[in-house]
Amino acid sequence: MRLLLDAEIQDDTVAELRALDPRLDVADVRAEQGFDMEAVEDGELEIIVGPQAPSDLGHVPKLRWLQLRSAGVDHLAADPPWRHGIVTTNARGVYAIPIAEYVTGMILRSRQPAGWARDQAAHHWPEDAALITVLRGSTALVVGYGSIGREIARQLSALGVLILAAKARPEKRADDGYRVPGTGDPDGSIPERMEGLEHLVELARNADLLIVTVPLTDDSRGLIGREVIEALPSHAWLVNISRGPLVDERVLLEALREDRLGGAVLDVFAEEPLPPDSPWWDAPNTIVTPHASGVTLRYFDRLVIENVRRYLAGEPLLNQVDPERGY
Repeated sequence: MRLLLDAEIQDDTVAELRALDPRLDVADVRAEQGFDMEAVEDGELEIIVGPQAPSDLGHVPKLRWLQLRSAGVDHLAADPPWRHGIVTTNARGVYAIPIAEYVTGMILRSRQPAGWARDQAAHHWPEDAALITVLRGSTALVVGYGSIGREIARQLSALGVLILAAKARPEKRADDGYRVPGTGDPDGSIPERMEGLEHLVELARNADLLIVTVPLTDDSRGLIGREVIEALPSHAWLVNISRGPLVDERVLLEALREDRLGGAVLDVFAEEPLPPDSPWWDAPNTIVTPHASGVTLRYFDRLVIENVRRYLAGEPLLNQVDPERGY
């Protein structure tokens, strides 16, 4: 059985894959310049570890499983492979730790007086130190309570932040996806309240922080719209590490410019790469990063090894995309 490897993983992991079973033929194309998935024609290819499958599945008639490097699957929405009977697994859980650390770090950074950096650059020691805004005792609303949202909640709750959560199915409190041991909130016990997405406006009224981690689907596009943004207290910060189209950027920018919102941390945008003339570069109290909050090689490798082992053993795979929900 042949596995096509078109995803960034460590060399040791490739060797480990090959050692799992003598039946497994790993075709490693990571270093092939100009590799084109659309040009693949392989009658024996059964597994792809990469961003997508060829659009013409007739070229890979034995393809049974696609393991994605990404947690999101919105890039496959036009013609999802699961519609053609191909089991698709994503990488949720892999990015929980780095993204949660990014969120925690950015929130703490936003609490620092802006003058500190200017004073250091000017070699200036001010007579009166600026007051720090303390994070402990504040309230964070985590929108989307999957692996990333749960690890964010774990880290922030350890700093004394009260957690509210909103998710599509609030009755499903447990996390059944891939999870690095000791992380996240596997039983969903951290949030003070966990509600459905229809309660976003109500929850937003009590939030000092609104953190967007929900997957992008047709239903969630524009989820953080005018009603939600205007319900936030004027000192609140909005953090988006999921997908740009989840947030009404025009309304958010308007609120920031009119000083009706404390600030924003944005790692994702509706248009990426962000154009040089985008107003977001100079938006007030806004931290912009280039969709980089989850970039790491540390955890994806373990998921690949475990899922390939399960596939070879005929066991259920971790992180299977639900065709009905689209993630």
